[in-house]
Amino acid sequence: MPEQRRKHPRLPVTSTTFIELLSARVGQNESAQLITCNTVDVSRGGLQVILSEELTVGAILQIGVDLPNAPGTLYLAGEVRWCLPSDDERHPWKAGFQILNAEDTDIATWVAMIAIMEG
Repeated sequence: MPEQRRKHPRLPVTSTTFIELLSARVGQNESAQLITCNTVDVSRGGLQVILSEELTVGAILQIGVDLPNAPGTLYLAGEVRWCLPSDDERHPWKAGFQILNAEDTDIATWVAMIAIMEG
């Protein structure tokens, strides 16, 4: 998306990120399917990651982000807005997430931490 159309500036931040592709079922012996990736940039309303797997555009996924100076992993809900091949052999995909204002997430802490990083 062109920078002038964005509501919030993008900050170049590399953070370890966990994306839950498949939730564990209650009462089942299945575990959640998680992938670990890294952010490329973040904003109050979204983030871009590089990762090893293609994501489905429109999917709403649970995300955990270890932002620098955060009190711990921040748990968020995000919608995959786009997913494209990347030029990185180790991380052949890049994806953009819109962070959703969902209950039982760390959205307020996320927005506060990004605001501090913006200066």
